[in-house]
Amino acid sequence: MTGWIHPAAFFFIAAALLLFVKGKAKQGIILAAPALGFLSLLIAPEGDHGTTTFMGQQLIFGRVDRLSLIFGYIFTLMTFIGMTYALHLKDEKEHIAALLYAGSALGVTFAGDLFTLFLFWEIMAFSSVFLIWFKGGKRRAPPGSAIF
Repeated sequence: MTGWIHPAAFFFIAAALLLFVKGKAKQGIILAAPALGFLSLLIAPEGDHGTTTFMGQQLIFGRVDRLSLIFGYIFTLMTFIGMTYALHLKDEKEHIAALLYAGSALGVTFAGDLFTLFLFWEIMAFSSVFLIWFKGGKRRAPPGSAIF
């Protein structure tokens, strides 16, 4: 197989699709993203993939080696377990933020240059803020008390 599909693509596409689906289809998409990401890692050839030039710099979106594959396997399995645990949530905003976070973590894992690493790292930071905001709920400690 000469083409390589970045496993993060499945997570980003699933996050976009969650805006338009409900019910069992939503649950299927939530579980399909990490499963398809894992399968894409199983057939991923080693080497540099998704290279492009931007402002005179070569960007490598997919540097696949044995170490990055191990971390990719771990991240996709953790995401599958986490999404299975979170299937009971009714609000898709948390699922979307979690899928963006997991996809960007895979982007960081397979980044082949510092600019690409920084790009995906910033998406991780952005989506983690929304994960915290969407959780909401009441304050756990009274105002003015130390939380240690």
